[in-house]
Amino acid sequence: MKRLCKKTTILEIALIINKRMKKISWGTGITIVIILFLVVTIGQAIAIHVFIDYDLVEEEYYAAEIKYQSQIDKIKRTNNLPEHLQIKLAGKKIEFNFPSLFKPELISGLVTYYKPSDDLLDKFQKIELNEENMMYIDTKKLSPGLWKIKVEWAVNEVQYYNEKIMMVP
Repeated sequence: MKRLCKKTTILEIALIINKRMKKISWGTGITIVIILFLVVTIGQAIAIHVFIDYDLVEEEYYAAEIKYQSQIDKIKRTNNLPEHLQIKLAGKKIEFNFPSLFKPELISGLVTYYKPSDDLLDKFQKIELNEENMMYIDTKKLSPGLWKIKVEWAVNEVQYYNEKIMMVP
């Protein structure tokens, strides 16, 4: 067999490899291709599993699923109100305008600011209304992007629920 020296050209190297390849049968070649395919596929699956972070929407999703019937009841009750909670972006603030048929001191509850892309940015705020049944939050407290705002509120222990998806600039 010819030894490789510094002046061996690429063409000569290709010819040497070609001569060696002729010694491999077609069955061996197919086996090598299948094994390489499996190694690459399994390697990609392992890499994806190791490097991708799987955040759950809810940490305790099973318990949340069981409680969802009460959530449906709250939503039905909310939809039956003659006047609805209005949530809107007003300049650099998010404005919550609660139904005027309830007195502000009777309304209590919690606002959850849920960031789907990062659960570490989620925020909670107790409902504190002014005399016009309104509440505000400065958007500087929220990072830019998509937010799901969940409002769980109650009047005389009758519970209501509103939800709004909003882009914060």
